[in-house]
Amino acid sequence: MDEVGYAFTHGSRITHGNGANIKKPFADINLTMHELSPSNNRGFRGQLGVIEFTTEYRLPRHIHMSADKSRLVDERIIILHGVALLEIAGEYYAVAPGSLVDTVGGVPHTFTACPAGVKLPDGSVSSGKFTMVYEYEEPTSFFPTVSTKVVKIPSEYEAWEGDLDVIKLPKMNAKKVVAKAHVTFNQEKCQLSLE
Repeated sequence: MDEVGYAFTHGSRITHGNGANIKKPFADINLTMHELSPSNNRGFRGQLGVIEFTTEYRLPRHIHMSADKSRLVDERIIILHGVALLEIAGEYYAVAPGSLVDTVGGVPHTFTACPAGVKLPDGSVSSGKFTMVYEYEEPTSFFPTVSTKVVKIPSEYEAWEGDLDVIKLPKMNAKKVVAKAHVTFNQEKCQLSLE
């Protein structure tokens, strides 16, 4: 994939704003294209869907694997209309609208909506809800895990069979999010602030 966005050491990436490949393809039309993924070497053929999140919806921490558990499955998530709160490999991030989160197979992650009152570097403020568009590399389901450790091969997966509330992103108010989380804005890891 072209070098866009903010890359994590585990291979996942968040692409936002000027961190995307910005194009103005027409001289006579005021159109700006934000290529969040200019190219990649993976073909995505799994489920594609939309989830409307509020702070009441908190996913359990999970990874994705093929149905037969023989390979790890990548996921692409576009954040629209609001700010997401992401835990990825044990780190917290607010994810700005218009961002693409490329999650490498085997990287534990979970989402909820960022609580209202968190200010992003551009001055916009979270509302407590967001829209997610997700797509999987191939058909998959949730494989819950208590671990935040990146899995390199399916046999390293530590299944969680207990109460899913234990592995959900904890409920946090805006003050806690500002203290614990970062945001990737353009290609930089930035601090958050309160409204």
